[in-house]
Order: sequence, then C-alpha cells, then structure tokens
Amino acid sequence: MVDNLQYINIREVLSRILRHPMLQDLGLEAAIQYSIDFIRIMGLPSVFEEKQCSVEIHDFRGPLPCDLVSIIQVRDHKSKEYLRGMTDSFNGDSEGIKSSSSFKTQGKLIYTSFKEGEVDISYRAIKTDGEGLPMLPDDPVFLRALELYIKKQYFTILFDFGKLASAAILQNTQQEYAFAAGQCQNKFTIPSISEMQSITAMMHQLVPKFDEFNNGFKTTGDKEYIRVQ
Repeated sequence: MVDNLQYINIREVLSRILRHPMLQDLGLEAAIQYSIDFIRIMGLPSVFEEKQCSVEIHDFRGPLPCDLVSIIQVRDHKSKEYLRGMTDSFNGDSEGIKSSSSFKTQGKLIYTSFKEGEVDISYRAIKTDGEGLPMLPDDPVFLRALELYIKKQYFTILFDFGKLASAAILQNTQQEYAFAAGQCQNKFTIPSISEMQSITAMMHQLVPKFDEFNNGFKTTGDKEYIRVQ
C-alpha cells in the first residue's frame, strides 16, 4: 500500500483525459461521477480520507455526516464504550433486557440502542477541495486505471450508438482497463512493512484475544512475550 499519498484536483485529471480526441465532449460533471464510481468499485481504503465527528443522539437517532462513505467505528462520547453493530430488529423496544450498546445506519441517520446521548464516529470520506470537488491520488498507477475506466465507460456509450469505427477499439480499452485495475488494486491493498508487522503479531498471538473490539483494537498488533520464572 502507498504510505504517503499526495492529491490533485479532479480538474487536472479531466485535462489529461481531454487530450484524447474522442473524449472532447466529456464534461466535469460526468468526470466526477465516473471518478466516484471508480473509487467505490475498486474499494481502496487508503484512497479515502479518514475523519471523525461527534453526533448528538435524540430519540434513538442522529444525523450522519454528509460526506460519509463508510463507518470505521462508533463509540459513546462520554463512556468511550465502543458500539457494536445492531442485531435486534426492534430498536428502542428492549426495556428490561441488558445488552452492550449498539448502532445501525439507515439513509442519512444513525440509530443507537440508547435514547439520548452523544457518539463519536470514525469514518471514511472522499477527500474534497474548497469547492467540494473530489481530490484524487496523484499516483500514476491510480490515474491510469481511472482514465481507462472513464474511457471504457464513454466508449461503451459510443459503441451503443454505433459511433465507434470498430468494436476492436472498445475491446482493446476493456483489456487495458482490466490490467490497469488489477495493478491498481495490488498497489493500494498490499500492506507496507510496518503493517505486515502488525498482521504477523495478530496471527501469532500466544493467547487468543476475543475482546479487542472493546478497546478499539489498540493492542491487536502488539508483540507478546513469554515470561519464564
């Protein structure tokens, strides 16, 4: 995985795409939609920006941040207790039954097992600039895969309308994209040396840890020692 990503404005990416004679009609709005679709399809965690916010809970619910893509963790703001995913179907109708705090999301709302309070949410969002436009990783592998994805999608539309001189043009683009997407997936998901150290520690635990969720996985990758007396 890339350890330190630099970002560029999507307008710069669009200017690179428009160098192709057949893509001159591609607008900024379409480029933004294609870029967001590509990021979601590839599912690359390191591409997203990790953010945190606090949300007030009233009557078992609260508003989610508008730029949220996926939730990493949720905890109670006061007690620092981590909320698990909700498993019951009748939210707020479990009086007399003791259980750990839980949450679920639906639409633009987060629902919790407690009626009033405040929660801290750690989540992933698409990085944006001051205008609210997406910022994309300034990485040649990522940008090539994105450009080929946009090219493939646009050429598919042209093919459907019979505006491509040959089907081989679309097939060649599809093949190039398949290779570039695989290369991008590998580069952004293979762990770094430091991350592999944490993974190795998790896989070689002397005593299995079943309650790491309760402390936010802070010690999951810690090295363990055997004390011989």
